Amino acid sequence: MSKLEELRQEATDLGIQFAKTAGEKALSAKIEDFYTQSESSGDTVEKAIEEKNKKAATNPSPNSVPKSKTELMHDKRKRREAEAKVTRVVTIIDNDQRVNNNTTTCIVSCGNSYFDLGTKILPLNEKVEVRMGHIQTLKEIKIPQHVRNPQTGLSTVKMRTRYSVSFED
Repeated sequence: MSKLEELRQEATDLGIQFAKTAGEKALSAKIEDFYTQSESSGDTVEKAIEEKNKKAATNPSPNSVPKSKTELMHDKRKRREAEAKVTRVVTIIDNDQRVNNNTTTCIVSCGNSYFDLGTKILPLNEKVEVRMGHIQTLKEIKIPQHVRNPQTGLSTVKMRTRYSVSFED
């Protein structure tokens, strides 16, 4: 290989842009400039890398490290617990005619294997601030209601919600 071919190969390996018609003097000058710049900029490059690593250590980007299944499950549990702890002002009405019409309170509890909001005694037919977990539990309670079927004359059982919840805010 000639010296010109060796210089072209070295410049290509280093990623230096050069003209195809460049001579030995021009190529050797460009290669020499590349090496002097890389030697003198080493300190500044190292400082920039250290600063970048410090920033990455203090503020890891959410997309940089994939989360495991358990981490995703814990994040989901924390999000659902936070949603269940949000409070709203509601009025609760008891739709069950089978019990005493003078009932003034209801008892509701919200808990599962991940978190527990406790058991609460709530007043009926009054505005009260309640956590969303308790409200969702009240909405899910169903009671049987016997309804007469006009075609057969017999009664059939329909499931209906026990409590009506109306939001005030």
